Amino acid sequence: IPVTRLRYGQSGIVCAVAHGLDHHNRALEHFLPGGPFAQLPMSPDAEVAAETGLGFLSAIVWTERTALAERLVALPPETFAREIARRLGPHLGELRPVGRRWIYPLSAMHAHRYTAPRLALVGDAAHGMHPIAGQGLNLGLRDAIALSSLLIDAHAEGRDCGDPALLAQYQRAQRPPNMAMLAATDALDRLFSTDNPVLTLARRVGIAGVHRMPRLKRVFMARASGFAR
Repeated sequence: IPVTRLRYGQSGIVCAVAHGLDHHNRALEHFLPGGPFAQLPMSPDAEVAAETGLGFLSAIVWTERTALAERLVALPPETFAREIARRLGPHLGELRPVGRRWIYPLSAMHAHRYTAPRLALVGDAAHGMHPIAGQGLNLGLRDAIALSSLLIDAHAEGRDCGDPALLAQYQRAQRPPNMAMLAATDALDRLFSTDNPVLTLARRVGIAGVHRMPRLKRVFMARASGFAR
């Protein structure tokens, strides 16, 4: 099955940090010129707390241009912590990186079709996207739910689970919304990574407008969290 790939020239750094102040189970994402920088709350780890003297833990997912990301991930722990704090801000107090650091090249991919004879592509086999909106897992789960529902119904009715009509129904249900989300995440990354002053101004005005419209803000939050389509 043919696929199309989009390459961003960015890499994602993934690591964990111990910190002194409570995250209150709140995530944070900054949209920076190099790409999004996200802090995701984690459960406390007694071993990490004993080792660092810091009682709270978060994951960091940090996008930068690949050349810079490769330099950052190789920094000594103290310097790496300062770079994280510079982007994250002071609200979590003292920071200390813990455990391994991973770096992944970022790209997007979509299959031209989701089915072949007696075969269906689901999740990352069918599509991959920039992590800026955190929707990759949600889309994969929706694929699995949609296909399993069709297969359960077919089995209950005594129909062939590899019926081309059933597979075509799965593709019709899933590929259009998945492609729309892929296009939206691609556009978001390009919008937030640009240095173009006109687009930068439009971005700031748009974000300020959403903050002033609670109903619209709730719609965006529902979509971003995967509770709406």
